[in-house]
Amino acid sequence: MAALRETCLTCRLIFTSLSRNRERAVSAASAASTRSYSTAAENEKTYDVIVAGGGMVGTTLACALANNQKLAGKKILLLESSVKQEYIPQEQYSNRVVALNQQTRTLLSSIGAWKHIEAIRCSPVQKMQVWETCSDAMITFNEDLLSNNLAYIVENDLLLHAVNKQLFEKENVTMIYKSKIADVKSPKSSTDFVTVQLQSGEQYKTRLLVRNK
Repeated sequence: MAALRETCLTCRLIFTSLSRNRERAVSAASAASTRSYSTAAENEKTYDVIVAGGGMVGTTLACALANNQKLAGKKILLLESSVKQEYIPQEQYSNRVVALNQQTRTLLSSIGAWKHIEAIRCSPVQKMQVWETCSDAMITFNEDLLSNNLAYIVENDLLLHAVNKQLFEKENVTMIYKSKIADVKSPKSSTDFVTVQLQSGEQYKTRLLVRNK
């Protein structure tokens, strides 16, 4: 939850950085392209933003960037180290879950992912008790006193599926699976690019690299 909350701050920082660099846009980045959400590299290897590391946080960040109207013309590359997996709802709930607060729910709603989660399943948290083992001290958070649910419990694979479903619709996003970074070369000046080399030997250049660890 904390990591997803930090995604909002990262988005704002990226918006600022890209805005400052818009006068130095790379000519190659303006090349016409067709649908770019894929599992293979394209001929054009220069991007405005590269998000290194997928998962729930990296994928949400890439989707939030692509969803922002101010960045509609920016090319985004998402490097996912794992293989692509198809989501198949199971009758039995997974024990790998995440607790999402209202701010994260708002973020997921803004990129269109929350509707996919609600359509399948999630569990609202309406009451919470926190206590000590060595005393009788206890604090209770009760939905009766609040206007919204405290949080929502969502399965990890369902959350990733919901965000990926939205990301697939973004024309300016390229996603490469099984892409592990071998080396990163920092720019020597403000006009240079960051160079990202994958273990496969492929190289990509960008003005802004976001590493999700």
